[in-house]
Amino acid sequence: MLIELRRIFRKIPYNFRLFIAVILQGIVSGLSGIFLHYLLELVEEIAFGQSEHNTGFLTDGVASSRIGFSLIIVGISSALVWYFLQRKAKIFSIKVQMKDETSQYKLHFLKQLVHSIWQIIAVGGGAPIGKSAAPREIGALFARPIANIFSLSVKDQVFLIACGAGAGLAAVYQVPLTSVFFVFETLGIALSLKRFFLVGLTTYVSTYTAGLVISDHALYQIPSITWSLREMWIIPLLLLFLTPLAWLFGCLNKEASSNRIKDKRILLTLPLAFLFLVGLVSHLPHLLGNGRMMAQEILNGSSGETVLLMFFLKAVVVLIILWAGAYGGTLTPSFALGMAGAALLGMNLGDGNHPSILLLGSVCFLSVTLRAPLSATGLVIGFTGLGLDSLPYLLVTAFLAHEFAKALDRFPWANLLRRKLKNRAIR
Repeated sequence: MLIELRRIFRKIPYNFRLFIAVILQGIVSGLSGIFLHYLLELVEEIAFGQSEHNTGFLTDGVASSRIGFSLIIVGISSALVWYFLQRKAKIFSIKVQMKDETSQYKLHFLKQLVHSIWQIIAVGGGAPIGKSAAPREIGALFARPIANIFSLSVKDQVFLIACGAGAGLAAVYQVPLTSVFFVFETLGIALSLKRFFLVGLTTYVSTYTAGLVISDHALYQIPSITWSLREMWIIPLLLLFLTPLAWLFGCLNKEASSNRIKDKRILLTLPLAFLFLVGLVSHLPHLLGNGRMMAQEILNGSSGETVLLMFFLKAVVVLIILWAGAYGGTLTPSFALGMAGAALLGMNLGDGNHPSILLLGSVCFLSVTLRAPLSATGLVIGFTGLGLDSLPYLLVTAFLAHEFAKALDRFPWANLLRRKLKNRAIR
């Protein structure tokens, strides 16, 4: 049947084939987003008796014993799943699938799919990492079969993988335009008017498809913000304070992911990492999950001591969990870390948890960790439902933080730090 379909599609003009493939990619990515949405709710219901979509905080009213039991189960099962998935085959990232054509012949579709799905299960069970990687990976994963059906060239197969990654992000967060920027900023796709249109078509089709189930309401509840030039004077201070911290977190995250434990040791390291998390969340339950609870708690108003602990410990548990063998995104954790860092600065300046300062901190941190200022700005607006009046302030902060991070990359001590991290990494 597949051969017959390919014969039929070969008779269609190539550009029209690519057009249809892009639309189909958007539909598949949107449907995948719906599946992951329901899966996350199901796992949260099983683990905590309630879903994050139906309550202010996932852990509200949940006994600490139940939280601890859930985390231990997730830690042990995740270790087993990721050990057996990687025992005889590699797990390929989206960028590797795009750049290394030979890896496509070794890519195991079912294993890659289970790997991505399990990330959502782990996050739903309380893992302190983001859920953004899984929908991007699944979107990219389905691009290869779709490209084969339509007999696309190798160049356009790679392009469709990038479209799938953007469509997956657009589906779960309902941010179609931001996802277009994400594709060009983070995946190294050359920009052209044709490609911009096709990527946009994929993300908007995906967003519309997933939007039949997934709400486009803001993820975070923030008080009304009135922007003024008062915010401008604090931007330089935020940049000087947060950009080096975000840069360091990005470097450590890269090292933790590059040296992730994949052999038999994962059967010990990952459960122990989750056991360490159990000890922390008995006092700070907002460390659980992808950072949404932590960010909302800061927005609601937290003491300086609590914010400091959450800022440090959230970064630590994310890095430890990734190094110990888990997979997941750092997009929403970075959003929460930026907010926490900005809250600390605001408190020291006597400005408290002012929402505008918190959001400037988030876009600063995201811009550095993603290395994508336009995407960071769009995500902050999409997450919070901010109006266009916030755009100049966020964009200025994002681009300045991005340029500052690039300057830090060129410092001699930065290369020395990276070499030391690489030499000390546990392999």
